[in-house]
Amino acid sequence: MKKQKLLFFPFLLGLGIGLLSCNFGGSNGNNQTFQNVPAVIDWRMDMGTVMCTPWGYIAAPELVDVNAGDCIYIYQFMLDYDNQPSDTYYTATAIDKDIVDQSYLEPNDTVNVGDYTLPISNLSPMVDEFFMGRMFVGMSCKDKNPSLRLVYNSKEDDANGVKNFYLLAKPSSGSGSSSDVSTIHAFNLLSYIQYNGRDTTKTFKGSTDTYDFNYIKVNLKYLSSMTTDNKPVYTTYSNPLEIYVFKNNP
Repeated sequence: MKKQKLLFFPFLLGLGIGLLSCNFGGSNGNNQTFQNVPAVIDWRMDMGTVMCTPWGYIAAPELVDVNAGDCIYIYQFMLDYDNQPSDTYYTATAIDKDIVDQSYLEPNDTVNVGDYTLPISNLSPMVDEFFMGRMFVGMSCKDKNPSLRLVYNSKEDDANGVKNFYLLAKPSSGSGSSSDVSTIHAFNLLSYIQYNGRDTTKTFKGSTDTYDFNYIKVNLKYLSSMTTDNKPVYTTYSNPLEIYVFKNNP
């Protein structure tokens, strides 16, 4: 089945990406432990609750406190190959996770900074075809609970098909910090990509099958400082991001 192939190839790649331990036989059995990866929750008729991860769709029946569309950060999960309830998909156990806050892209005709003047640093975005149009962004701010916005200025011309998205943070009341505080946030770009993305067909993650996608290419700019006369200074993340959404979920 195509679904089975789609899972098989990502997990082969996963042997070198995010794999912490691998035990074949012996007292620990045949299992693998994965760590430190974001995911999006979905529900599939054949699998129930699933985690949409960079390695594919993984059944997660033990996650009873989440809903479809939620974003999570997984500290750890395990695949026990000797105790899989299905021979057509993988089921994870021992899942340690937190819910990740998410918000929507704000298409606007200007980048209105307002009181979103908190400098951002140590940007670390992550995108994947399986993330259902979400962009996860790790970052640091001198605030324990900043409010975040991602803005697209529709009046700004795209450069060679690359859009500029602006990441802004607002300090929260009473939670400032003298040192950087790390956080992760998810931005839901699904609808925007579906209606405004370009069409393409491609293989990915080692599969020989081709899939239809909508996608956008983005320069992620973040407010890194304010000038003495209160004007924002933006820094651009090192490389443009290509964000893909399946036209038809595999």
